[in-house]
Amino acid sequence: KLQFLYFIGTMAESGHVGAEAVVRVLLDCGIDVMFANPGTTEMGVVEALDTVPGMRAVLGLHENVVTGAADGYGRMTGRAAATLLHLGVGLSNGIANLHNARRAGTPILNIVGEMATWHRQADPLLAMDIESLAATVSTAVFTPCTPHDVSDHTAKCVSATQAFKAGGSRVATLVLPHDCAREVAGPLRIALPSSDSSDGLAMSPFEASLSIDEAMNDTFIASVVEKAIAILQSDGAGVCFFVGGQGLWEGNIQRAGRICAATGATLFCENAFSRVDRGEGTPPCHRLAYFPFDAKKELGKFKSIVFLGARVPAAMFGYEDGISQVVSGQTVINIDTHDVPGALEYLMRALKAESASWKSQTPAIKPPKGKLNAAKLCQCIAYAQPEDAIIVDESLTSGGSYWQASLGCKRFSQLTLTGGAIGQGPPLSVGVAVACPNRRVINFQADGSALYTTQALWTQAREKV
Repeated sequence: KLQFLYFIGTMAESGHVGAEAVVRVLLDCGIDVMFANPGTTEMGVVEALDTVPGMRAVLGLHENVVTGAADGYGRMTGRAAATLLHLGVGLSNGIANLHNARRAGTPILNIVGEMATWHRQADPLLAMDIESLAATVSTAVFTPCTPHDVSDHTAKCVSATQAFKAGGSRVATLVLPHDCAREVAGPLRIALPSSDSSDGLAMSPFEASLSIDEAMNDTFIASVVEKAIAILQSDGAGVCFFVGGQGLWEGNIQRAGRICAATGATLFCENAFSRVDRGEGTPPCHRLAYFPFDAKKELGKFKSIVFLGARVPAAMFGYEDGISQVVSGQTVINIDTHDVPGALEYLMRALKAESASWKSQTPAIKPPKGKLNAAKLCQCIAYAQPEDAIIVDESLTSGGSYWQASLGCKRFSQLTLTGGAIGQGPPLSVGVAVACPNRRVINFQADGSALYTTQALWTQAREKV
């Protein structure tokens, strides 16, 4: 939850312009990294980065590097980064990786420059319907009409990135007209966590009333969780516990593992998952098959499927087998909530699974021998990767066996291509490295996809990541 707070005084009294208001609001809301590819209409924000201390600006030579980096940063921190993009054409260049971020549920706040309000009527060459374009990937789009609206709209964008719905977007876009960025702004309004919110379980909606804040537009009903508990208790071995989002992060995936260990359920994740913390000390987790026939066959073994923080999977394409939905015939319980960690904790306690343990399966990893092929390449990476590595996996067809090959690794994190828009790996690696400077980042990359965003190598070199 976020509430709006107002500073006494006005920006006009201190001479702050709209662009400075944007940067100050972001910093006050905890957003202190901006991936940028600015142009003429964004120079006000560039200048504000010099006058307002605290924001780390990371330059990208292409907008798809910028947006992909913001996705990687958000996946590893759970916090939004900002992007700075030049007009609608810049947004369109970066929209492929914003699509991937939308599918990953990554919080991102885009700042897209726009023509001055008085100049739009002239229909300049770079004019575009930015709002409509942004709406394809954004949960909210705001365009201030005057400098006095800037701080308020920025705060609303920050608030929009906090909303979570499985399969929904946490991308918000601020369309910032050139004159609104340059002219003196009104009262500085910032969004901060409200006094009744907490990161602890004490304030979890599951602990309080088993309900979700209506403002999140969720339709969660307490009986859904109770039904999931009943199914897990009565028929655990016939249940697929399908978890996504932050439910697969360190700490949370162990809760999911304890639930499965106590009930006999089987833990699954999406094929195109945003992040899974894996390796030693984590429970067995099955990655859903890519092809719809195989995925449907896997899930068909279960009588019931409990989804938590994950969208119900569908086929990537309409193949000749005619399968669109890979889930059919089973009892489906979908716990769609913004508080996946809280839901896992509640389920674990309700099922008295706090002390349950799973049987570890950590096969020794040996270096492969013989002629190199795709499977042995996966084995090489698994054998050589250091503990606590982050694997950014856009290997596509070459990396199909990596999941199995890396079962015996020390702890690591794995990120994959979530939306199918290729060219994600190198930019994602930039953001991951900025977020986690003390961890080794390994980009397992398909060569053709890499050519889409080779500009990311320049940013990696410039930032020394």
